[in-house]
Amino acid sequence: MKEIGFFDYFVGSLTVLPWAIVIWKAYQPKKGWQEVLGILLALFFGWLSTDLILRLHPILWPEADFTPKKKVSMLTQTAHLAFIQAGITEETFKIFFIMILSFVLGYDKKTKTFSPNVVLFGSFVAMGFSFIENTHYIAREPEEKKLDLFFARTIHSSNIHLLINLCFAFFLLKSNQQSEFAGKRLYIIFGFILSVLQHGVVDFLLIPGSTIGLWIATSLFVGIWVWVVNDWRTFVVEEKNLVIAESDFTTE
Repeated sequence: MKEIGFFDYFVGSLTVLPWAIVIWKAYQPKKGWQEVLGILLALFFGWLSTDLILRLHPILWPEADFTPKKKVSMLTQTAHLAFIQAGITEETFKIFFIMILSFVLGYDKKTKTFSPNVVLFGSFVAMGFSFIENTHYIAREPEEKKLDLFFARTIHSSNIHLLINLCFAFFLLKSNQQSEFAGKRLYIIFGFILSVLQHGVVDFLLIPGSTIGLWIATSLFVGIWVWVVNDWRTFVVEEKNLVIAESDFTTE
């Protein structure tokens, strides 16, 4: 396997840079220590998630000489890759680290509510993950195909990782509306299940490489973006404006 060099990592970082700028500009962090530390830790945990999965993959799914008596259909193989190897495995690691950051740096123990900061943690864990994953994919691709893969990983892979983890972060914020612990837990569990399903469905459509699958997956991206933007206005913009208004009121 080709050794990954500095240039490969530089190219990989460019696949997530546009999305990082979008989130930074949209959120407009106050650059307080919690937000900056949270973003740096999120990028690190995203990288760690990818590294752990790459190390565990040959253990969980070792390469073997498949000569089964009963042939496994392409549909079954694709579903296993999309929902099990990708959906469940990747989202479990990413969401585990998002939860750690959210509880440590984005949770108010007095009110038992999550801060809008959790959208930053979810976004940058996703981008840390995509950065390393895209770097590995692009590095091992033949030179004549690197540019096409660069655009594909930027537009599709980085995009969907970001959207999936943003959706989960919004479920954390939606859980604030529940007063009982059971209700909060249900929201978080549902957010995780939805993340796995979103990841699985998109990969199921993209793995075969068909044009129709690509168009359907792109339509899903657009739909999820509309959902995310609406939730962003409700749970980030309005919540931050409310905090600012309350701060101004108390200082008068």
